[in-house]
Amino acid sequence: MIRFNDSEITRDYFYKRKVIVYQRENGYRFSVDAPILADFLPSLPGREALEVGTGVGIVALLALYKKKFSRIYGLEIQPGLSELAAINARENGFSQNLLVRTGDFNEIYKDFSGIQHIFSNPPYFETHRGRLSPNLEIRDAKTETKLSLPQLLTHSYSILGKKGSLYLVLPHSRYKQLMDVIPGIGYYVSRLRLIFSFKDGKPERFLIQLTNYNVSLVEMPPLIIFKEKGVYTAEMDKILTG
Repeated sequence: MIRFNDSEITRDYFYKRKVIVYQRENGYRFSVDAPILADFLPSLPGREALEVGTGVGIVALLALYKKKFSRIYGLEIQPGLSELAAINARENGFSQNLLVRTGDFNEIYKDFSGIQHIFSNPPYFETHRGRLSPNLEIRDAKTETKLSLPQLLTHSYSILGKKGSLYLVLPHSRYKQLMDVIPGIGYYVSRLRLIFSFKDGKPERFLIQLTNYNVSLVEMPPLIIFKEKGVYTAEMDKILTG
């Protein structure tokens, strides 16, 4: 463990120790949503993408390792997280491929006009639901204190280039809200995948690809994370090991 800006930093790994990730021990730490979203992204070598809310850069790093894009712009509003994302990019040899920028998407989204691919693991919780975390890093990463889902959807749509797509992972509790708002913005649902912890449980999250052009919906087979308590399914294990 090391110290960075008076914080304890852990050195963690993904893809059988091939991807290094530095993150705060007591700050916002990535979950299984990161590799799940990275796996859901299409393979488009040579293309660029924008990640809104890159955090410490884990989704972008995994996507670059799998050669899904040639360059990713990682936008993060929290300076402490964006600093770590830049360090993680350097440590993994992606300094020229993951370009980290600190800023508020609500204010600078037009700087990315024309981008064809945007992805995000956005804040899950609305500010009026539940208790806000006293840890500001965790609060702003998990709760819509800085960026709401409607803002993310609207600003992303306004800057998407021709045949553009937005890729999201969200809790299933936000599904109806998303489906209610996207027709008015102009989105079409291209791909949809439900995520279950266990086969016989209820959907807990979902992956979705939204496009700014008319497409036929592809409903992917559900992703089951565990085959039994503490034991990943073969597909989830493959996602985690890259």
